[in-house]
Amino acid sequence: MNKNQKIKIETLKRKSRRKHLINELSYMTLPEPPFLEVEENQFFCQKVFTFLQSREHKSQIHGDNYLEHIEKSTQMLNEMVGRIKETPKQGRLLFFRDHEIEALLVNVDEVFHHLNQLLEQTKFLSGYGDFILIAEDFHFGLCIERTEYFYEFSFWGM
Repeated sequence: MNKNQKIKIETLKRKSRRKHLINELSYMTLPEPPFLEVEENQFFCQKVFTFLQSREHKSQIHGDNYLEHIEKSTQMLNEMVGRIKETPKQGRLLFFRDHEIEALLVNVDEVFHHLNQLLEQTKFLSGYGDFILIAEDFHFGLCIERTEYFYEFSFWGM
């Protein structure tokens, strides 16, 4: 198989995984188009992680094990969402998958409305993925990142 065929196959697999993700989120109304081009998506995710690494004001969430980290983080996130009076219209929610991270365009109100389902679908509740909801221009964000010994919670612009 030549290089072009491999690229085409990988592109088709990615499209299939994206379609499957959209089907999983059928309970939400997603803006069009919900996905970035593959290269743009990769660049956006890199920018997100670089930006988050540079942020200084993060709250540490400690627990005895990762399940307690998840439980405390979920509780903190739900409390924060309950206090937000006005939300931005749209943002990108990162979905951690086996092969890639997808930065899906979502309506922020719907994310908050379906938060528990999304925590499961982003793989946050299983300890596999971070919870990252961020504006394309980085003017707002709500993030819980996993570290080796604790989780870090940060938010801004809301």
